[in-house]
Amino acid sequence: MEKREKKGTSRRELILLGSAFGLMGLAAAGTGGALFKYMFPVVSYGTPKKFLVPMEDLPDIGDELIFEDQKVILRRQSETEVAAISLVCTHLGCTVNRVETGFQCPCHGSQYDSDGIVVGGPAPRTLPWLEVKRVPGNQIEIDSGTSLPENSFFAVV
Repeated sequence: MEKREKKGTSRRELILLGSAFGLMGLAAAGTGGALFKYMFPVVSYGTPKKFLVPMEDLPDIGDELIFEDQKVILRRQSETEVAAISLVCTHLGCTVNRVETGFQCPCHGSQYDSDGIVVGGPAPRTLPWLEVKRVPGNQIEIDSGTSLPENSFFAVV
C-alpha cells in the first residue's frame, strides 16, 4: 500500500490560523474602541451654568459682587433691579479683571467699559449680560448659559 503525502494545509493548522487571526482582530477592535473612548471623554470640567444667590447677599445699591468660580459679576442698579455680566472675554475665553475704568483681559489686552462694551483690543463683542430671575426660597438664579443685550436689568422684588 502506498502512502500519499498530503500537500496543503491540514484542518488543524487551518483552525489554528483562523483562531490566531480572530484573536488579533478582536485585540485590534478593542484597542480601536479604547482609543475612540479616549478621544471623546465623558467628563464635564466646568462649573454649573445656573447658580443661586440669597437675596440677603445682594450688594448695596450701586455696588457689585464678583463670583470668581462662576466668572460672573452681579450689579445692583436700584432697590428693585439687578444685572449680571459674564467675566469671560469674548476674544479667547480668558477671565477678565475688574479695573477702575471697567474690565481688562490679562491674556491679550482687550478692554471693556463698566457695562462690558469693548473699548480696545481684539475682543469682537461686548461681555454677555446674563439672565437673572427670582426663585422661591428668597433667592435669585443667575444663568451664565444665556447671553442678553447689554443693560438688561431684572426686577428682584
